[in-house]
Amino acid sequence: MAWRMTAASTHIRRARLGCALLVLAAMALAIAIGWTGFIASDDALYHAGAAEWLARPPFPGSNHWTTRFPLVLTFAGVIALIGDGFAAFATTALLFYVLLVGTVAVFGRSLGGTRVGWIAALLTATLPVVVAQATTVSVDLIEASLLLIGIMLLTRAGARLGYAVAGGVCLGLAMLCRETTALPLLGLLPLFLLGRPVGRGVLIAAGIGALAVLGAEALFQGLVAGDPLRRYVIAFNHDSTIDRAANLEGNLLVHPAVDPLLVLLVNNDFGLLFWAAIAALVTGAHRRIDAAARPRAIVLAAMAGAAFLLVALLTTKLVLNPRYLMLPALAAMLLVAHWLGGLAPRWRALVLVVLSASNLLLLSAGNAHPRWSMEVLVAAARAHPTETVHGNAEDVGRAPLALRFAGGGRLDTGPAPAGALLVVPADRAPSGRVLARYPSPPTRLGAVLRTFGVEALLPAGVARRLLRPNPTLVLVRAG
Repeated sequence: MAWRMTAASTHIRRARLGCALLVLAAMALAIAIGWTGFIASDDALYHAGAAEWLARPPFPGSNHWTTRFPLVLTFAGVIALIGDGFAAFATTALLFYVLLVGTVAVFGRSLGGTRVGWIAALLTATLPVVVAQATTVSVDLIEASLLLIGIMLLTRAGARLGYAVAGGVCLGLAMLCRETTALPLLGLLPLFLLGRPVGRGVLIAAGIGALAVLGAEALFQGLVAGDPLRRYVIAFNHDSTIDRAANLEGNLLVHPAVDPLLVLLVNNDFGLLFWAAIAALVTGAHRRIDAAARPRAIVLAAMAGAAFLLVALLTTKLVLNPRYLMLPALAAMLLVAHWLGGLAPRWRALVLVVLSASNLLLLSAGNAHPRWSMEVLVAAARAHPTETVHGNAEDVGRAPLALRFAGGGRLDTGPAPAGALLVVPADRAPSGRVLARYPSPPTRLGAVLRTFGVEALLPAGVARRLLRPNPTLVLVRAG
């Protein structure tokens, strides 16, 4: 009997090790395929906030991004540990990626056992909307992690309200990451009115925890900056009314009444996830969640549903960006994982392979160099350190940090005088001697297709999208 128990425990350990290695391999492959890195956008602004905390603490933030303290302080800590540079950006982004995958695994295990947890981790590790944020410093993954941890804690409360307070603290920290966290939190209101599946006392305790965090931040702003509501003033004046045209990138838009659904169902960032979630609902996977885990699932569904509905309704305030729908995507992911956990092994493996492979395929079709023109400008400046390289104002404005990490160089905007160096698209190059050409790198999928020599077989639009996602640039000495 003892021998059998030992053999069984050894088998379990080997199975868990195999699952862990599979998830780690999926994470490594997804990162390799979906790597983008520094994009000189929000990540540069977060870096500015982290640098201020390291140089002149305490720093109350000067804009919408630098008041996101959970991210900015973590970033500052990474810089303090490993030094300032692109490695600090990558480490911070990957830290949040690992945090989210681990959090989803624990959440999934709490809903349906160890198998569901591993499946959820594997699917999350390859989901394009997650991986797209996993190599660039952004707030989405840490915010989503805090929301899931908060839900787990407050639904674990029972008679011990300390868990609910701790859950509220996590929800408050998520609010400090981004004020739009208020959208999923509104999903708790109908649960409070109903008094179930978690009691009103639990939600009140969670509210106390969240208010403690937000109150502490307001006190900090009042003491350091003289205005306790400063972060909210900054946030509410961050964007003007958003034109619906801002939603066009990456989305198929037909009519405002159905556009939010199309974002879920027809978008590279989600792949086949929501189609699989529909299959899970049709087959009744949600009804097979254990009674003990059902309150947690209901709270997640309420918050994810509120997030989706409010993002869909606030079309003049929020862009229909898939990353704003991260919580609904994770809720769908956990439902799909629970569904797959109950399938026969052969069908489970087949669906997992299809979902994961489609995720990786869609990742490989993404443009890994969204700031190609800025990258070229920095490369040209480094190649000619004794001269000034001229470029457009946007690229020059984004380039200083990358140029500093690269070792220096000189850039300028405006018309280039005769004899000066100028980086421009090849089809708009002025008269002068071309010193270097910078063809756009292909997407990961495009590189594979080019390797197999099928470029000529692709339609012109597809070839351009996969093989030349950015314009070819040239370095010209102006005539």
